Amino acid sequence: MKFPTLLLAAAAALVALPASADPTESQVAAAKQAEVRGAEIYTYDQAAWHSTDRFMIDLKKRRLTLERAQQEGFAGYVVEPGEGGMLLVTYFARNGADFVAMARYWVAGSKVKRGGFLKPKDNPALSPLALRLIDVRKNGIDAAMEQKAFACTSGNMNTVVLPPRADGTIPVYVMSSGVETGVFPAGGHYRYVFGPDGKLLSSRAFTKGCVNVDVKAVPKNASGFGVTHMLDPQPTEIHVFVSYNTPVKLFVIIDGSKDLWEVNKGKVVFKQVLKDYPDN
Repeated sequence: MKFPTLLLAAAAALVALPASADPTESQVAAAKQAEVRGAEIYTYDQAAWHSTDRFMIDLKKRRLTLERAQQEGFAGYVVEPGEGGMLLVTYFARNGADFVAMARYWVAGSKVKRGGFLKPKDNPALSPLALRLIDVRKNGIDAAMEQKAFACTSGNMNTVVLPPRADGTIPVYVMSSGVETGVFPAGGHYRYVFGPDGKLLSSRAFTKGCVNVDVKAVPKNASGFGVTHMLDPQPTEIHVFVSYNTPVKLFVIIDGSKDLWEVNKGKVVFKQVLKDYPDN
């Protein structure tokens, strides 16, 4: 992503025009895949976010601070598919060489449906999948550190680990986190894909620089916030993920082809080729 231009008020006139060229079948297919993957990343991120809010409330009810919980072994959380289409978020602690569950929450969308700290009669064992996801998350963080992945905000990097794909691979997303209300990073995001044996198969950055989608900077009459993208011929799952986190439309200009795409609440739509868009 390069960031010389914001398609703000000007975007209203641009996107009103009919598309001057159709995208290729591969671009359309990749855009659809980006919609699906971006929505999945957002869903898993929401589950982690809202269950963490509940976990912190439950800690307070037990008269525990996060620091005290960490001293007593709290080590993190893991998100995995749960019953009835919900996601199961397990907060776990280290017990010797093993991990055991401290609390479990079942989340649907942005709602924590049930859960809490385990009772004495509850089984604290983590599932084989949860243990695998914990290992892969660590591997993803290690890979990001080894590759000197840069963050685009001052916050800690956020991670989203998705469940195994049909071929057994597991994608790990290491992403810059939002730290300011109304501002969401569109740069500083990475994907690491691990094989069934835990070895790194591929990795990529989604940008070469940083940009923050600052909703406060968008004029009232603007159609949305615009960025240029260098690394793909169409928007990616990160553009989709960002669109779910911002209340404005995201306009993506593909560097070189000058294709203009609109990404709005997870939906990716090709608009037109910007014939008069200046070369950079």
